[in-house]
Amino acid sequence: MLLVGAGPGDPDMLTLRAEAALAAATLVVTDPAVATLAVAFAPRASVVPAPADPGTLAELVAPAAAAVRLYRGDPWLHPAFAAESTALAARGVATEAVPGPPVETALAGAAGVPVHHRPLAVTLTLGSVASAHGGRTLAADVPDLAAACARLGGDAPAAVVPAGGSARRGTLAELAAMPELAGMPGVVVVGPTTLAPGAG
Repeated sequence: MLLVGAGPGDPDMLTLRAEAALAAATLVVTDPAVATLAVAFAPRASVVPAPADPGTLAELVAPAAAAVRLYRGDPWLHPAFAAESTALAARGVATEAVPGPPVETALAGAAGVPVHHRPLAVTLTLGSVASAHGGRTLAADVPDLAAACARLGGDAPAAVVPAGGSARRGTLAELAAMPELAGMPGVVVVGPTTLAPGAG
């Protein structure tokens, strides 16, 4: 079984290996955010949403001739990948991971927001914010994420990159207050490279 990364859901960011895997698939188990890619690129496959329980995934794919688990982003960065690959191995299902563009860098790159530019930014740290339940998660709502970051320093320059939208720049506090971003998934990039479009 192939565990395939689909990037942020943009068909132009799907890798050639991912396209080939989907074209040959008879079953695609997919994250909802990239289900349209499964439908478009896997015409012979049954497309089903990913179950919450990794054990159920193993039962679902075991009889399939050519199964693909389609992840939003890159499999290695996906929160379900470790548990699902372990459950599949326990059921004797051989797997291979097919990398995909990480959502965090793919969205920023597509919007022209640099995340690595000497001498302003020489490292990139992918982070998350604490959830209300005490765990660590990347907020699905852009203003929530910007507001959480703003508590660490609201005057920091930043850019918000909504999924499927153009980048908005400002301070963290300004971005957190933008009502038009409410409900949008996306990425918040913090640092001096966000000060101007295309700037280092």
